This record gives sequence, C-alpha cells and structure tokens, in this order.
Amino acid sequence: MAIAFPFLLLVVAGVVDLGMLYWEKQVITNASREGARAAAKAGISGAAAQTVAQVRQMVQDYVDNFNLKDAAGAPLVLTTGTNFFYQWDLSSNPPKLWVELKDIPVRLVLLPAIMPFYGGGLGSVVNLNAKTTMAAEWSNPPS
Repeated sequence: MAIAFPFLLLVVAGVVDLGMLYWEKQVITNASREGARAAAKAGISGAAAQTVAQVRQMVQDYVDNFNLKDAAGAPLVLTTGTNFFYQWDLSSNPPKLWVELKDIPVRLVLLPAIMPFYGGGLGSVVNLNAKTTMAAEWSNPPS
C-alpha cells in the first residue's frame, strides 16, 4: 500500500494535467480553424471578405469563449506577429492561406507540484501551437 499510493497519485495527476493540456490543444486548434474558415471567404468584389484584424478578433473571441489563460493566469491576448499569424500564398492556384497560433502557454497544475517527490522536475508551462491551412476563395488578399 505504501508503494501503490504515490504511484496512484502520480497517475491521477498525470491524467488530470494531460487531459487539460489536450483540451487546450483542441481549443486552439479549433480557434485556428474558425479563423481560417472566416479568412477563406471572398467578398462580393472578389477581394477577401475579412481583414487581418477581423480574423484575429474572431480567433480572439473564440479563445475568450473558452476562458484560456496565459502563463501568468491573465486572459490570453492574441497579438499579430507574436502569437497570432495570418498569412497567404498567392503563387498557388487557388491561393492558400493559413492561420497559426504559436507558443500559446498552458500551465500544468498538478504534475509540477508532485514531481519533486519522485526526484524529477517538470516545467509548469508548456507551449502549444496550432496551424490551419485552407484554399482561399478570393483572388485579392486582405488588408
């Protein structure tokens, strides 16, 4: 019993933390998909229907709906060029675009607190990435 309890504690902590990590990965993947879907649509004139700022705001709203936090525990803020990227390639036919969320911090709660008892160490923050590529319906890129 004395050997089984610490092992059980480690397994439970791992399941909880890795489950939350997987959930956050799904949220940021779905956020990048929502942004790419919105970005791929063309307006009436054949130009992109959404600007870069509008796509970033759609992705930000999606992330806010799921209450994602940064490493410090504050609400996650997406910044173009830092952790949010919306780019396109006009050389392909049809043009393709991609929306990427990069280095999104996820704080592990239980494993970093338990690992020192087992002689190991684990950082409390893991960075996740998500990227979605789609064919654009427009021929003129967004502003």
